[in-house]
Amino acid sequence: MSTALRKYEFAHIKEFTVAAGQSATAGRAVLLSGADTTIGTAGADSDLAIGFALETAAAGARCQVALLGPVVPVVVGTGACTRGKKAILVADGVTDAPAHDSSGGTDDQIYGIFMQTGVKGDTVGMILAPSNRGSA
Repeated sequence: MSTALRKYEFAHIKEFTVAAGQSATAGRAVLLSGADTTIGTAGADSDLAIGFALETAAAGARCQVALLGPVVPVVVGTGACTRGKKAILVADGVTDAPAHDSSGGTDDQIYGIFMQTGVKGDTVGMILAPSNRGSA
């Protein structure tokens, strides 16, 4: 087995607690679980990963995670936002993206993943993770 290349020079690394009943494995994707500061292992294709574990850790332990992008403060617009959900633009900020539509009838520009839950006017953390997808 070869050794993976590592260059953390421009990585965005944050420490989280592994949620009860969960674990984290070095090199595996993780998602938000339970609270803003806890993670669990991502594994299903529908899971919205926030990054990759840099170490192996058991439930209750701390684990460093390389995030998919930088976390920036954003203003929540009409519709509110939910931790762990994708973000779209609205006239007065950002809000939760609508449900995914695999037919691609509508084209949504996704701007990131919310790291916190908030209501209109709140400022919350969001991972910058631009992408594009269809929605209902």
